[in-house]
Amino acid sequence: MDSQILGRYDIVIFDCDGVLIDVNLFKSEAFGKAVANYPADIVEDFVAYCKNSFGVSRYVKFKEFLNDFANEPFQEEKYHNLLSKYANICKEIYGFAEITPGCEDLLFELSNLNKKLFIASGSDETELNEVLNGRNLSEHFTAIYGSPKTKSECTSIILSNNPNKKAIFIGDALSDMKTAKQHNIDFIYMSKYTIQSEEQDLLCRNGAIKVISTLVDLM
Repeated sequence: MDSQILGRYDIVIFDCDGVLIDVNLFKSEAFGKAVANYPADIVEDFVAYCKNSFGVSRYVKFKEFLNDFANEPFQEEKYHNLLSKYANICKEIYGFAEITPGCEDLLFELSNLNKKLFIASGSDETELNEVLNGRNLSEHFTAIYGSPKTKSECTSIILSNNPNKKAIFIGDALSDMKTAKQHNIDFIYMSKYTIQSEEQDLLCRNGAIKVISTLVDLM
């Protein structure tokens, strides 16, 4: 492990999608599939928006879809139908998506060093716990947090439960960097599987204490 970096921290907070599991592109396409009954131009615009706002909860994005893209009055039933469609597609994606290089080795090593590991993700919390349990990754984490809480709320819970502990956030999106900055903790940017814009990528690179391609770079 890169002891000069991770060795200084008591707590390591991971994003999940694009950091632990290579699902970003699949999940952005899943947003399009969930709204496929709408006109193609609306679907295309929504998918492009989702790529550039990765890490923001589906609970927010589908409300935005109905209000800002479809320009429809909000309907609770339609909203929950979209969430259900998306969730079913995501279950399939998580079943075949690959765990990122170095992930399992790094988690084992950090666990053996008695580091406390957490997940703060924009993905659904219940879904994440099921997925990571099924992929034999959950055993490494003290807790796994996700939406409908925001990433900032997830991180706040982690830090509040671990006062006076030094923490770092490893993520692949601007939402991760903003969360780290909001809570005054360091940020490592993992770039290989990001699907955000060049501008967002540059902001993350400039805001990180270290830029890595995959978790192998921390070994």
